[in-house]
Amino acid sequence: MATVRIDAPSASAGEESDRPSSLSTTVIASLLVVATLRLGRTLVLPVVISMLLTLTLSAPVRWLQRKRVPARLGAALVVFGALGAGVGAATLLASPAIDWIASAPKTIKTIETKVRRVMLPFTALQRSAERMQQVTALPASDAPRTVQIATPGILGRMSVESLATIPVALSVVFLTYFLLANEALVRRKLSRLLPGRYELQRREHLLGEIEVAASHFLVTVALINIGVGAITALALWAVGVPNPVLWGGVAAMLNFVPYLGPMVTVAIIALAALASIDSTGHALLAPAAFLLVHLTESNLITPVVLGRHLPVNTVAMFLGLLFFGWMWGIPGAVLAVPLTVCVKLVCDHVPTLAHVGELLDN
Repeated sequence: MATVRIDAPSASAGEESDRPSSLSTTVIASLLVVATLRLGRTLVLPVVISMLLTLTLSAPVRWLQRKRVPARLGAALVVFGALGAGVGAATLLASPAIDWIASAPKTIKTIETKVRRVMLPFTALQRSAERMQQVTALPASDAPRTVQIATPGILGRMSVESLATIPVALSVVFLTYFLLANEALVRRKLSRLLPGRYELQRREHLLGEIEVAASHFLVTVALINIGVGAITALALWAVGVPNPVLWGGVAAMLNFVPYLGPMVTVAIIALAALASIDSTGHALLAPAAFLLVHLTESNLITPVVLGRHLPVNTVAMFLGLLFFGWMWGIPGAVLAVPLTVCVKLVCDHVPTLAHVGELLDN
């Protein structure tokens, strides 16, 4: 007697049919997250900055705790000490910055004069263009009238914008303090997102590893950029550029922005040198000195000091700069590299995100 065998449908077929829906759900969820981060930048950006500052300042707080200093007192000392140092640095740089901005029209005229000297071989072409413009110009009686509307000056706009940033700065300061003062509690609460005792202990351990790695990276990058600013200030002082501390601070801040930041710094230093030094050749030594400092830092100091702690490849870093710059503007461009590195560290420690970490890997 013959028997007929009927095979049950395999589970893999059902799993394969579920993959398109799972993929579409992931894509929709990702788009919703990106839209939320972009539209809610007023609320999200202070939280992100506070989290990065918490990672940066967590090491001294833990050191104070080992010295038997209470967590709340240690967090207050570190946060408000860093705030005092930042306010002191801003006060030191504010006066020369305001003077330089106030003298910007005169500075621009000086730079134009020196650029025209350099462009003397092309004056014949410029004169021909001016003659053509005179020929095609309308008579004085038929010239259209123009009305110029008075707009606030640069200092006026900056003062209004600075007043608008005060509430954001205060929220960042106090949120950073609360995160540092309750670091153990926050980590424990995040660990409880996964059920089970084993998963709880594992998640808390992974969060600790991510925190240590991100803190090491952020502190190292901050120290390197401060060193770049200090050496740049010394180099500009040696060349003879006025206010070298101001331009050193600008170089340190812009060095947080990869690729674009050093290019902008070279242009700013070149303009400042051309406006204050009579000899054009002597003035060009200033941007050349910064370019030498930047090349030494990016090709020698950073690879040696960070080493394996810089796990993100250059393509991912540039894409992160474009993405966060598009999403949050200038603050996003400044935070692009730290955020990209933190995303890479999270992907390395979460098995389900391992494929994303492989794409970002250096």
